[in-house]
Amino acid sequence: MEDKETEILSRLAANHLFLGQFEPLRATIVALRVRNPELALSILQTIVYRSGRFDNVTWSPSCSSPSLLTYLATLELIQFDNATSIWGFDHETLRLRAEFLLLVQNLIDRIVGSTRKMLELESVNKEGGEEEVSTSNETVEERADLLRVEEGKPEDVPSEIGDCVQVLDKVLELGVKRLKVEGANAEVDDRQSDASPATVGSVNEEELTCLSRVIGDHADAFDALCSNIQRQVGSSQSYGPSLAITVRSNNDGNVGLNDEEDVKCFSSIQRCVQTTHLDHLKECLKNADVDGAISRIRFLHVERGLDESEYRKVFQDLLKIILAQKEACEGDYDVMGGRLLSVYEEALSSNSRHLVEMIQVICARTHLHMSPLSFLTRKALNDYSR
Repeated sequence: MEDKETEILSRLAANHLFLGQFEPLRATIVALRVRNPELALSILQTIVYRSGRFDNVTWSPSCSSPSLLTYLATLELIQFDNATSIWGFDHETLRLRAEFLLLVQNLIDRIVGSTRKMLELESVNKEGGEEEVSTSNETVEERADLLRVEEGKPEDVPSEIGDCVQVLDKVLELGVKRLKVEGANAEVDDRQSDASPATVGSVNEEELTCLSRVIGDHADAFDALCSNIQRQVGSSQSYGPSLAITVRSNNDGNVGLNDEEDVKCFSSIQRCVQTTHLDHLKECLKNADVDGAISRIRFLHVERGLDESEYRKVFQDLLKIILAQKEACEGDYDVMGGRLLSVYEEALSSNSRHLVEMIQVICARTHLHMSPLSFLTRKALNDYSR
């Protein structure tokens, strides 16, 4: 009787998986865990190991991509005591690697979605006013097809966006590779031996530079991706010339990588993002757009691959402009202090203590001795006296 119930639950799990119904799948796994915990564990490990990539899955709004399926399955998987036994690292490391897939997929979806809207391609994917649900994994070539228009109208094709999507697809494949651990194949699912491994092309820093075209429009998504990378590779000390990383694993989720190509790609992504934000900030200062420059500070992180002097030079220029505004306003501390307070506020939003300390040092050297607290106190006293 128990074997029959297990068989029924297994079939239900397979049905929900291929219908893109994760919540029913989760409920089935929970029920199966009571009767056959090893089978429930194996199903979840298979989903994560294969990065949610199965043929003929009907993706739904609640489970719209293999990356989302992988992440949701990972959250369930780490509830098991021996969840990561086939990978050889801890639960937090597995979660970070699955999260990486989801963050890259989110970027791809946002970029492709905005491009579809811009090119008015919604009608191609709609029938009777309803969106057609994709039943297969989009490949690099398929996404490129979405960005093409009729031949003879090259001016309508934003080829630079297509380049960004293809680069992010390569980064996504890197994430897929990092969930495929050698030796796990036989333990998870015998059928996987027939599956061909995903083709992972190397992503060099020159290719990644094209992402600067979309980083500004999707700054928050890139910031989340870089935060995930930072937790995977640890501190910037890992970015030494030799890229010799000591393998380590702890509860903080900082995991050293022994694959130099992975580290090169990760560090290149972070440098590209930071360089783009610094360039945008410099452009704002060039155009005397102080507010625009300040709004970029929250995305700056000193520990993500660039030399500290590059940040220091930009902040020196920014604070000199604020000081000049103070002199132009004949010592109006409300104007100058408000701008300075905004600088501190954005720096704190970046969660980079080093960045805040750097600004404090520069303020002292440029005779901007007023701290945010002293400014607020002085402003409150002035308002009260009025």
